[in-house]
Amino acid sequence: MKILICGKGGCGKSTITAMLGKYLANKGYKVLIVDADESNPGLYRMLGLSKTKTLAEYLGGKQQVKAILNNPELPKTFEEIPEEILSKRENLSVMSIGKIEEPGEGCACPYGVLAKKFLKSLQPKKGEIVLVDTEAGIEHFGRGIDLEVDVIVNVAEPNLESIELSRKIEKLAEKAGLKQIFVLNKALPEILDKVNVKPDVVIPFNQKFIYDSLEGKEIEIVPQIEELWDCISKLSAQDLQQGVP
Repeated sequence: MKILICGKGGCGKSTITAMLGKYLANKGYKVLIVDADESNPGLYRMLGLSKTKTLAEYLGGKQQVKAILNNPELPKTFEEIPEEILSKRENLSVMSIGKIEEPGEGCACPYGVLAKKFLKSLQPKKGEIVLVDTEAGIEHFGRGIDLEVDVIVNVAEPNLESIELSRKIEKLAEKAGLKQIFVLNKALPEILDKVNVKPDVVIPFNQKFIYDSLEGKEIEIVPQIEELWDCISKLSAQDLQQGVP
């Protein structure tokens, strides 16, 4: 299955993606994390893995990507993904679609199209899970990347702007016929009495994440990630009947 994690900038999308990826790999699933954010550099560090060449770089750079998008030959299975764009540890792999590296190089639209085509081409087998970490906001809906996944994890933090954006994400997901889970991240004590939302999963604020990040440490899994996976599994029970091979 394919799971996309989205929300407002700073809400904790990458943190939740990294924790969920580690949790699933520990459970025995074969996990591929796809970094579809053209700016965030920290996902590899959160996983304790080294940065690799992006898919766009492997294909020859942004201009070459533009030239081949009408007829790309992209991987259909995990095994077909080039080793040089993967950073791995046991069951867990991470790769990046493309990054903005130079001033004036133009918009990130080719990377968005490449992400959509890559996800459309890739067909995980039973026991394989793809997690997609998106850029901040909702541009990925406009690009149609969300149409290539099975479940949306809609993340908000407890501020009005983030919650309002998550409500819009909910409406867009409903229009697209997508299953979704709503996660309230960085929740302070008694915050549910202050916000007019009913999250499926609540992850408490943890100052340790800030200190660990400043020290470049790998992310640690919190207990609520198991609850998140339970919610996803219930939504996709039929797809996951075979479970871990």
